[in-house]
Amino acid sequence: MMLFARSPRSANHLYLEARSLWTKVVNLNIYDSEDMLASVARLLQQARQQNPRHIPSLVLLSDVLMALGADGKALEVVDSLIALQPDNQTHTKKQILLHQLQASPTDDNREAVRDFVEARWTQTNDW
Repeated sequence: MMLFARSPRSANHLYLEARSLWTKVVNLNIYDSEDMLASVARLLQQARQQNPRHIPSLVLLSDVLMALGADGKALEVVDSLIALQPDNQTHTKKQILLHQLQASPTDDNREAVRDFVEARWTQTNDW
């Protein structure tokens, strides 16, 4: 028996929780930890279900999916972002990188995607 009904967490709350976890991943330099990345992705997918137009969740979700190598899923999220913010150059750059990777899945193109994600999260404050 539950004494208190638990209200669903908002997309923003889920995003903030995911961002906090992602910050730990970045600070610890453990981008290759699929378990950590998958945990972040799960939170962001929940946020996306709560609010499919929550830009911060979609941006972080696309980054995490790119880091996980889930290129098709990442491209789907990036396409959603471009539909919501067509003039955003970061979204366009992600889309180009992902299309290049799908057209030619070489180590160089995979590295370009990973470098892009790492640079965004270690060299910018765009989060």
